[in-house]
Amino acid sequence: MKMYFPTTCKVLMILCVLVSSSRALEADAENVPCDITIQDSSNLTLNCSRRNIDEIPEKWPERINSVDKDGHVLITFFNNTISNVSQVPAVPGKRVAISFKSNEIVDIEDDAFSNIEGLVYLDLSNNYISGEVLRSEIFQGRYKNGTYGNIALETLNLGHNDIHSLDRYLFQYTPNLTRLYLNNNPIEILDHVTILALASATNLQVLDLAKTDIDNIPLDAFKGLTKLQQIDLSDNRFVTVPESLSLVGASLKYLTFNNNPIAELNDDSFVGLTNLIELEVGENDYLDEVKRSTFSPLKNLRVLHLCHNRNLRYISHNAFRGLKDKWTLKEVYLDDNYLSELSTDLMPWNKLEILGMTGNNWLCNCDLANIVTKQEAGTKFQIGEIPYCAAPMRLSGAYITNITLSYCPTLDSTSAVNKSRGFTLSNLKPKHVLYSILGVALVACLGMLLGLLVNAMKSCYNNKIRSQPIRYININSDTSYA
Repeated sequence: MKMYFPTTCKVLMILCVLVSSSRALEADAENVPCDITIQDSSNLTLNCSRRNIDEIPEKWPERINSVDKDGHVLITFFNNTISNVSQVPAVPGKRVAISFKSNEIVDIEDDAFSNIEGLVYLDLSNNYISGEVLRSEIFQGRYKNGTYGNIALETLNLGHNDIHSLDRYLFQYTPNLTRLYLNNNPIEILDHVTILALASATNLQVLDLAKTDIDNIPLDAFKGLTKLQQIDLSDNRFVTVPESLSLVGASLKYLTFNNNPIAELNDDSFVGLTNLIELEVGENDYLDEVKRSTFSPLKNLRVLHLCHNRNLRYISHNAFRGLKDKWTLKEVYLDDNYLSELSTDLMPWNKLEILGMTGNNWLCNCDLANIVTKQEAGTKFQIGEIPYCAAPMRLSGAYITNITLSYCPTLDSTSAVNKSRGFTLSNLKPKHVLYSILGVALVACLGMLLGLLVNAMKSCYNNKIRSQPIRYININSDTSYA
């Protein structure tokens, strides 16, 4: 045993050193505030998320300077405890994105982003920022020659904060702003200064106003936003589609209008939206009717989402009036409504590329059979998205693509071919001739019997019923009165 004791001690000492070293490395790792991932000299990510960081660092790790001047840099402080955004250190790279999502931000200092010339994306969502905190000085660039410069900001996410109104000069130093997210803020009313702020963002292309509790958009709200292409008005209190959208009808391509208390869509709903490509109207619990000419203004529509409207029972057969000759729609989704029937001439079904109809109470009648089979709508369903029949009972649960209703004359292709060729005597069969002769003879007999009956009634009337004529006498010459 004595012979092996020194060796055992050495081994134990080595193990102790290794354990202590590993613990030291772990401690150092915990003290490192951010992780850097470098794909190449043009792409760098600085991950500072979930590190219990409560303030902006005064400087970045040295390795951030390895990105070249035209590179892309992403810095994320997601899910920390930062309450005040102080001036952010300079970041190399031509395009820089910074996320402060899900912190505790209540204040932002002036010139907070002036050191980052390439800042194009800024996420301040899921914080406690109020409208009073937001001011133009936050986004001003470097001070030079007596004036503040602009910053390159293109996307600004202010969603999920405590904003009621925007400062009218908020976007004074962000002329390149193209995407603005204001969703999930208690705005309620688009007041005058907010409208002025929006109007100053003349290059705006995307505007998100979902879940802001607004029920009206003033007519001049979008004045000057000639480049606006996409707007989300979901989860608000609109009872009609706002008329003010027509002011951006020449540029607007995507409209989302889910979960609003509208009762119907009609020919006034989408007036002026001639260049709209995609329309989404879903999850509207009060919507029960789509009226005549509703979609007529949408001359360039490609995709229509009309889904999850649990009380939608009726779509007028003229809802697409005026569009059928110049049909542009490629995808139509009517899933999860309360529809049971559709008109065969609602749209040119065979011109669609994708059709969604699941989750409705389909009555598998002749019209639906016509749409699915003769007009080829059944070939437009996606795999696993084939709707079922709800009625009649004998077809309940069957795929609507499997319905064959032999008693529907419109599905008789032979009859349709014969009709297209016109009628000739050769089309008549012997039984048809016989039935025709018998029919004519029957009508003639009935006519004769009716004539005899009329004559008999007239004769009876003349002989028995009609009163006799009154005879007058001269009482002076009548001896019976003498």
